[in-house]
Amino acid sequence: MSRTLDGVGGPHADAELVVGGAPAAAAEVAVVLVHGRGGTAQGMIRLADGFYRPGVTLLAPAARRSSWLPVPHDAPLAATEPALTSAVDCVAGAVAAAGEVGIAPERTAFVGVSQGGCVLAEFLCRRPQRFGGAFVVSAALPGESVDRREVAGDPAHDPRPLAGTPVALDASEGDPHVPRDRVEATATVLERGGATVDMRIDPGAGHGLSNATVARIGERLDALLDE
Repeated sequence: MSRTLDGVGGPHADAELVVGGAPAAAAEVAVVLVHGRGGTAQGMIRLADGFYRPGVTLLAPAARRSSWLPVPHDAPLAATEPALTSAVDCVAGAVAAAGEVGIAPERTAFVGVSQGGCVLAEFLCRRPQRFGGAFVVSAALPGESVDRREVAGDPAHDPRPLAGTPVALDASEGDPHVPRDRVEATATVLERGGATVDMRIDPGAGHGLSNATVARIGERLDALLDE
């Protein structure tokens, strides 16, 4: 099943939202799935078979021409626009779709892989609040200088806007696309913003979801379903 996302302008306007898993009447938890460059929303729904649980609805936005950004994630932020803002709006639209069926943000989790993980990290920085969990896989915050990035909010009144959201950053030591130091810098930014970050750097040069990450996603969903 699919629908058009509301409230999205720019390059990804009229983006498709592919929906799978539990029907609205039976859904207790939502997972927003953000595909990578060259991937598809339908492919992310299929990939979720590895961690799907009854009672979980799956929401996967689709990028225009299967690419969220026109440039590499480590390009200057100005070069990513307006595509990056449009992509973040797609993720926000998927969260709103979960809300329409009664699933609150704190019971909504995210999985973003590769370029989709970069978009997810940006979403967490721009639209911070308490979420059910996030898995940023083989990815890091966009931009040239990740360590200078900040989570949005008013430090004087809300210094930890992510409010303890569990965020897993899973990557490989020799990933050819995402250097370890960018992953570490992303972890630092999200921690400063109030996330509870669990960073896992595996040996090798893998890029994408590993069996270990799939298992960790399943564990997080079990915890949300048990709450």
